[in-house]
Amino acid sequence: MTEYDRFEAFTFAGQQETARLGLDNNKLFPLALKPAEGWNPTLDESIQTIKKLSESGEIFDRLREHGGAVLIRGLPIKTPQEYSDVAHAFGFPAHEEVGRPPLRTVLAKNIKTANEGPPELPIWPHNEYGWSRINPSWLTFACLHTPESGGETPIISSLGLAAALKERAPEFVEKLLHKGVKYVYRYGLEDVKSNTGTSVLGAYGQHVKPGDDKEVVRQKIEKEVRRHSNRFEWHEDGSLSVTHIVPIIRKHEDTGLPTWFGNLTSAWGRSKYHGATEPPYRGDDDSYHPPPEYGDGTPIEKEYLDLALSLAESLQVLVKWQLGDIVLIDNYAVMHSRSPWTGRRTVLAGLWDDSRKRISDYPQSENFLNSN
Repeated sequence: MTEYDRFEAFTFAGQQETARLGLDNNKLFPLALKPAEGWNPTLDESIQTIKKLSESGEIFDRLREHGGAVLIRGLPIKTPQEYSDVAHAFGFPAHEEVGRPPLRTVLAKNIKTANEGPPELPIWPHNEYGWSRINPSWLTFACLHTPESGGETPIISSLGLAAALKERAPEFVEKLLHKGVKYVYRYGLEDVKSNTGTSVLGAYGQHVKPGDDKEVVRQKIEKEVRRHSNRFEWHEDGSLSVTHIVPIIRKHEDTGLPTWFGNLTSAWGRSKYHGATEPPYRGDDDSYHPPPEYGDGTPIEKEYLDLALSLAESLQVLVKWQLGDIVLIDNYAVMHSRSPWTGRRTVLAGLWDDSRKRISDYPQSENFLNSN
């Protein structure tokens, strides 16, 4: 009996066939596992089983076959520390965030609130830090409190979206390959009520100390910004704009397939929701939400922005949380978003790196990458 046999697969509404997503098999996305009948694991048994499955590579083989995500249900995870212990069993090194749009609070080792934006605000499909040159390879989420209603975490195949766009709008895919995408994030002096509501200091002030004068503060912030972008601008009101030009159609090394890796759909969804699709792009929440552009600064056609968002939403699978659920996501193969909710909802996140290079770029992207 292998460690994998201690779990059994189950199905839930909305799972999708991987053949539809461009994979060369016909399994269900995501993989869903629960303890096999007769096994009621303790926390330590859960940790040791996941650790053995990870060290053998078996869980990652299964995850890849199923499109890049696995939901494990039925483990006795009730606290941030217990979630941290289980998540570390996958064996990943922790990811260091550079430039942090959402508000997060650390609750245990390498475990944070997923996003502290208001519950009535949705979050649209995105890859974590898909707008940056520095991004995590893997994500984990766990549920410690289920809401009264809503609050699902939709997950979306980036592989499926890349395939669908190539079929529906091949000219758009070619433009993206050759130009990349330009994102602009503007950070104010104060945190605001928004799902991108961190401030200048919240995003880049990790090394600022009490007593630092204004010039020292600015130097420390700029040093942190330059870790992933040399394009930034200070404004008269003290806010800071940081520009990122990055590829979005990339090669997923584990499958060899094209993948959509970015935040174009979330940025566009947010711009539309907040009424910020036209200059100066300041929305009804008092935050800036400029829509993404091509990497050369030309506007992305709105019909393409709408198509990418609608296709992403058509591919989503809703994870309806139960207490103790943990989800492992390949950030380079799967996007995620968030549905509004009522009541108390606690879903915590972990961001993780990998020693392997798991994503690369196509030759068509070399020109704009070399110029940036």
